[in-house]
Amino acid sequence: MKKVLEIITLSSSAEAFIGDQFSFFQEKGDYEMHLICSAGDNLELFAQKQGIKYKAVEISRQLAPLKDLKAVFQIANYIRKNKIDIIVAHYFPKASLIATCANLLGGRKTKVMVAHGVLHDTMRGLSRKLVIWEQRFDVAFAKKVVCVSPSVARRRREDGIEKAEKQIILGRGSCNGVDAIEKFNPKRVSEGELQDLKKLYSIGEGDFVVGFSGRLVHDKGVVELSQAFTLLKECYPEKSIKLFIIGEPEQRDAIPHEVYESLMDNPHVIFTGKIPYSDIQKYYLLMDVLVLPSYREGFPTVVLEAGAMGIPVVVSKSTGCIDSIKENVTGVYTEIAPKSIANNIALFFDKEYKRKIGEQARLYVVKYYDQRIIREYMLKVLDSIS
Repeated sequence: MKKVLEIITLSSSAEAFIGDQFSFFQEKGDYEMHLICSAGDNLELFAQKQGIKYKAVEISRQLAPLKDLKAVFQIANYIRKNKIDIIVAHYFPKASLIATCANLLGGRKTKVMVAHGVLHDTMRGLSRKLVIWEQRFDVAFAKKVVCVSPSVARRRREDGIEKAEKQIILGRGSCNGVDAIEKFNPKRVSEGELQDLKKLYSIGEGDFVVGFSGRLVHDKGVVELSQAFTLLKECYPEKSIKLFIIGEPEQRDAIPHEVYESLMDNPHVIFTGKIPYSDIQKYYLLMDVLVLPSYREGFPTVVLEAGAMGIPVVVSKSTGCIDSIKENVTGVYTEIAPKSIANNIALFFDKEYKRKIGEQARLYVVKYYDQRIIREYMLKVLDSIS
């Protein structure tokens, strides 16, 4: 039996981006699964549910040399003590580098890297070069690199991070897909639950709800979305349009304070804050359309989640985003500009068009991105290097 250690920054990320792959690999493959990530409220419960061994190690997202060095030695010790055979390192800021250094100290086990995006896409100058060099270093010690989307794979080749023969894409993309049968299924949400949420957030039957789900940062296009919402209210004064925001602001890449304040002060903008993953599927049904005018993504899971719930999407053509829809079938593309975003949102004022795109989106996600499909691809990756 091969022992596989997955290393990722946050326990919530382990649940979202790996999920039931842990138990599936143990059941269907000859693997004993392990997890290392930062401590989280649900980590122990998640590990018990998946039937895996785990260790909480603080992996800071910010530069913290002493903490990072401590994490390297803790992980290296875990690799040696548990006789790990394969390491799956998820590329988020610093996590993969820490995993690579720990692996070198722990005995240079077979390593698979999961590239969740192109962090340097929106960087310039020296910081961009440093991030690219760091990724090349990580990749030098990896047998395979799982790229979460075709555009991420292409961009990494263009930037000389790795060659095509080292890259793998799981089906059409994503690292875990979504549970489109049990969880993200509109039939699983009762009318009573939906009405309770509408009452909680004062959403009326005649309201048109523009949805956003994600971190409130510049890279997500939040500033442009805010401006687009203002344009919509000005151009369609006869309509009751609301902006429904799921997420919280962050200090890194923060949106301007005045933009955040204007959203907070707007009576037509609804903030939910962070929603537990266990309930997130219900919130998509409050939306008429999900908008993600992001400057960069790996593969935007929120697009799959919304699509699985039958909600059409307006998304940019940025890295990762461009792979997440089929244009005019499951959603539409937009430029990252207020007027373009507003015009594309307005397409879904047509109720029949909105219904058609939403239905097609669900069928598309179920066919290509259900997690039961994606995990079979990932199992083949492990089998191929064992």
